[in-house]
Amino acid sequence: MNPKNLSDESLDGRLKAVLADDLPDDVAAGMRDRIAVFRAGIAKEGMNPRAMAWLFRRGLWATLAVLMLVAGFLLQGLQARNPLADRIAQFKAEVSQQEARS
Repeated sequence: MNPKNLSDESLDGRLKAVLADDLPDDVAAGMRDRIAVFRAGIAKEGMNPRAMAWLFRRGLWATLAVLMLVAGFLLQGLQARNPLADRIAQFKAEVSQQEARS
């Protein structure tokens, strides 16, 4: 075992020993009750509804991002004509023709 791990374990043990009495009994009982309710909810329902909603939103955003990437790749690959780009190209061509004449 690494000497640093030994010192960490001894420090952890010391902290637990020093801080063992700091929590009032009613607070500790409340925490135990809350933890028991949390564990029972996980065992009964499988997952917290808030966690499910968060995962759903994350999945939705990930799907949307992938669809946007695919749409961008398709638009680049198809080289769809854009009216604004056509007007700008036409303007550039006219300007270059006028410069060539002068």
